[in-house]
Amino acid sequence: MLSDAGVGLQGPIADVDAAEYRKLLDINVVSLIEVTQAVLPAMRERGFGRIVNVSSGTTRRVATGVGAYAASKAAVNMISSVLREELATDGIAVSLLLPSMTATEFGDGIFKDGVPPRPGAVVHSAEYAAGVVLRLLRTGEGTFDIPHGPEQPDITRVFE
Repeated sequence: MLSDAGVGLQGPIADVDAAEYRKLLDINVVSLIEVTQAVLPAMRERGFGRIVNVSSGTTRRVATGVGAYAASKAAVNMISSVLREELATDGIAVSLLLPSMTATEFGDGIFKDGVPPRPGAVVHSAEYAAGVVLRLLRTGEGTFDIPHGPEQPDITRVFE
């Protein structure tokens, strides 16, 4: 199962509309729990499963201007870590992907609204991120952090 639902919310946390933040939490966090709960019975019955949750590299730094979004994705990180422990004895691996900036419509919306890529940052392709997801589905690795800088991890072993 791949959980990649996500919406953004920009601006200082002090100015975030609470109703908009609830919507963001429903999509970024609550939907992940609901989908996971829906697939777990079949995975448990088989004694095997792979879950990949997509979070954000913004959870690894202080993300001013997108703090509300980063906080919601930090919840995804913790949920993934807890699920990894809870489901390990059921043969279900839970992986967490922490992508940096990815060339998608989501990223386009952020960049055009004035949040520029960090100096020296790399915007990686959606195909690269998809390759990482395939690797995680295959290997069941715990966490894969795609850095913001030019040092992009080699994912070629996913295709071996």
